[in-house]
Amino acid sequence: MAITVRQNSTSPGIGNGHLIQSVTSNSGSRPQFRFVTDINDKDGELLQRVKQQANPNGTGIFDLGNIIPNYLGPTDTVWDISAATANTACGKDFQIRFGEEYAYSSTGSTAIYTGESPDAAGDPNVSGSNYIFLLDGVLNSAAMTNFNWSSGSKYDEEDTDGSSTFSYQNGLTRFNTASVRLGDYHTLSFLNGNVAGVTGSAVNNSEAQDIYAMTIRQYNSAGTLLDTDYIYNNAGPRSDQSELWDDVYQAQNENTRLVHFPAGPENLVDSGLTLQTGLAYYTLTFNNQTIEPGINTNGVYGEYRFDITDANCGYDGVRFAWKNEYGVWDYFNFALESSTTSNVEREQFEQNFVDFSATNTVTYDRERRGFEQFQNRVNKQRTANTGYLTQDNADNLRELFYSTNVYVQRSNGEWWPVVIESASVTEKTNPRSQKLFTYTVNWRYANDQRARR
Repeated sequence: MAITVRQNSTSPGIGNGHLIQSVTSNSGSRPQFRFVTDINDKDGELLQRVKQQANPNGTGIFDLGNIIPNYLGPTDTVWDISAATANTACGKDFQIRFGEEYAYSSTGSTAIYTGESPDAAGDPNVSGSNYIFLLDGVLNSAAMTNFNWSSGSKYDEEDTDGSSTFSYQNGLTRFNTASVRLGDYHTLSFLNGNVAGVTGSAVNNSEAQDIYAMTIRQYNSAGTLLDTDYIYNNAGPRSDQSELWDDVYQAQNENTRLVHFPAGPENLVDSGLTLQTGLAYYTLTFNNQTIEPGINTNGVYGEYRFDITDANCGYDGVRFAWKNEYGVWDYFNFALESSTTSNVEREQFEQNFVDFSATNTVTYDRERRGFEQFQNRVNKQRTANTGYLTQDNADNLRELFYSTNVYVQRSNGEWWPVVIESASVTEKTNPRSQKLFTYTVNWRYANDQRARR
């Protein structure tokens, strides 16, 4: 074989990182030799071709993390979904193929070869896996131990016959608990099915992260179970909960490898559920399937708790949603006082008191302005405040300040884009009695009030 893959990115992965590929070739001594890498979409259509000479050690090193993010996003706008919903933009399949280019003399014309065997002309066709599925997230390089995302923290394949017992916390979020108010929207996202990009096969029919159903359990303040309901993952590859994984695994694609679930009180109401009188909190549990088919209650891919809260001290607060490190949505209520300050920027020019454009005679006009305003621009700066936060919530909320895609939920349920301008933290540093934090965030709407001209 002409091309040998020495290092390649694993699936699933994070697109906004260092996606290092390393290849060698036994044709490297040929004139005008270069390695060729094709980045293809899920259907094998070419997105971008990269050529590079070998380094002094005869190896081709490619960092595709500089290119892949251009083909990911925007994040799916799924805040108000009422059923399991397939991914459309924030996770995609890519086919990475390696080949080579060379000529037969130093002055001859070059040609591209498949890389499968010497002198086999054609598009690059050597790969480390059939595909890689990449999320539109971002890696914290300081916390990494190698180039690949530790996907095992959020992705675990288990037997799809539902006979396994396991317990994971694989939702693409760092928040295991949340405080929500009636009327709030919220979603939880999971990698779904087979996402590993196995060589020679696009999917697997025996092991997968098969998110079959979400179980909703409602409780009162005493912890008494009030009601149990279910929302099945019919977003694909299943279209019906009666289908077994073995029936549908061949239908999986980039859309079904990531699934969003309704999780907020308003999402659940919209799905047809009734929120019980006396509801204090509810839990969402994500399970795989049994062969009946049914829900394998012993196979848990995640469990999350939502505490119902009222307006704090009468404040409406501000509910933010932001694209998190995994490329999907996280949510949080800044529950205390919020304020708005309007700063008016005035654009003006000075005109002469004498009107030189007059005809025949010039009138002494006391109403003629010296300074003329031709535009007033209103910048409304808004401030939101949290209550006291635990260390975990304070750490997790920092993603909000780093995110470039932030929205707020309006009182009518609409979501409007915003810009986070600054944030300050008050840290209680007395280790004996004060271990909590508060955040103050300055923000504005991305589409603010239009200027008067």
